[in-house]
Amino acid sequence: MSALPGESARAAVSEDEFWARLRQGSVLIVGLSERTGLPAAQLFEAKGVRYRISDCASREQLEPLLAQLQVGPEELFSGPQQVQQLDGITELLVAPGVPRTIPLLREARRRALPVQVDIDFLYPVMAHKKIVGITGTDGKTTTTTLTGQLLEARGQVLVAGNIGVSVLAKYDELLGCDWLVLEVSSFMLEQLSRFRPTIAAILNIAQDHIDRHATPELYAAAKLDIVRYCEPGDVLVKNLDDPTLAAFCPQNVTVQTVSQTTRSADSYFSDGSFTVGGHSFRYSDCRLKGLANIDNILTAATIASLAGVAPATIAERVKRFSGLRHRLQHLGSFQGVDIYEDSKASNVHAVDSALRNFDRNVVLIIGGRDKGLDFTVLRVHARRIKCLVCYGEAGETLRDAVGLPGALYCYDFEEAVRLAAGQCQAGDVLLLSPGCTSWDQHDNYEVRGDLFQRLAPQCFA
Repeated sequence: MSALPGESARAAVSEDEFWARLRQGSVLIVGLSERTGLPAAQLFEAKGVRYRISDCASREQLEPLLAQLQVGPEELFSGPQQVQQLDGITELLVAPGVPRTIPLLREARRRALPVQVDIDFLYPVMAHKKIVGITGTDGKTTTTTLTGQLLEARGQVLVAGNIGVSVLAKYDELLGCDWLVLEVSSFMLEQLSRFRPTIAAILNIAQDHIDRHATPELYAAAKLDIVRYCEPGDVLVKNLDDPTLAAFCPQNVTVQTVSQTTRSADSYFSDGSFTVGGHSFRYSDCRLKGLANIDNILTAATIASLAGVAPATIAERVKRFSGLRHRLQHLGSFQGVDIYEDSKASNVHAVDSALRNFDRNVVLIIGGRDKGLDFTVLRVHARRIKCLVCYGEAGETLRDAVGLPGALYCYDFEEAVRLAAGQCQAGDVLLLSPGCTSWDQHDNYEVRGDLFQRLAPQCFA
């Protein structure tokens, strides 16, 4: 595989020009989230940019974040949003979690005001960087993290984005990096206005976030938009084993393919080995396990090869990479029961991928807050699932949708873990792979996973 093709000119401006332009206007930050709104406001204060904040929460609820800022009462719009909040505003910076369909944003677009997420907003000062944008339904964070580690062989790397760190919070590191590796979500992609990755990668597309995108087709379209602003010389890495991606043939980029099923792909997995750039290494030598991670490794290694990382370096660094917490993490064997924590699995596709790693009896815990997904697809795993335990807001709906005999339900997560553990015998697998968000009972999937890691082993003490 050849090194990255030559890049055409990018729409970069100097840092001084960028901030000088912003100081002439006033930015409305929509959504005072800890990951986006807060670092945006802090950066604006450091750069002397006027800003206001609009958030549906009350001032009291926002106080922990406001305490870290110098914003005055007249610069904060809390509670119900009104179009008058746009008066005097020259552009908007929107947290990815804010739906683009809210009346405030619709009115902003009617007024021809720029409405941007963080990777668009800062794009002019990072356009000259080598940018990797990675998206997909599942595997984004693992692939993004591994890619970052591989590209360290080519210079200074900043890993950010939907991985949990906004580029706004890493502005100084952004200016100094050679490679910017971003995990990009569908929430970001549906609102793009100029973001252009040097290398884009789409891992897979399955049903997810129907509560936000309305239809599977709109969700898929958001993912494919990662190459909307790419130009000849940019590269798309796509998975031929995914039907939607196999049919996606954009004309504005060079396409590199990966596959587990065909050796005609540019990079492929066959007979237990990865072949990337004409060089091979064994899966059995890798610390990162799990069937879904084969695609993640293929994609990350392909990106690294495109970037000019030596084959021996790719193989060595992939073999050392052990994966991330809360992603099919083996907690150990307790009284003969293997416990796996997969709290990051917040959609059906991820649960399906997790179950395919086991041939023996699985006691599966699913539930949380539903996103409008079709859980009937889990019926194909009836022979694998010894007992299904459903919990949370979506629990009863999921139990009825999957329709497995003997399925159990309780609302409380901790009670569900104890109930599931009580169904296990030596030789079984206890698996938390919820298929839903954690927000009915926990702040995030990490909190849910950490609680499971503490609680589940205690059930066998």
